[in-house]
Amino acid sequence: MYFSTRDEEVVFLKKLWRKEPVSCPKCNGAVLEYLHKKAKKSDCDWKCPACGEVYRTIGMLKDLPDR
Repeated sequence: MYFSTRDEEVVFLKKLWRKEPVSCPKCNGAVLEYLHKKAKKSDCDWKCPACGEVYRTIGMLKDLPDR
């Protein structure tokens, strides 16, 4: 992904789940927005409005390496 350590990715996920503004780690071009912002279907999926990268946090959590 775009993080050098597991801890960095965990911090990123926690910020998203707390609904804190987070810049896209891929392009640093914009603050991430809800992927489904009109329907409010899920607050677990995020998208960068600048580069289009999608972050599905549940999948990211499952893919975290073990310590």
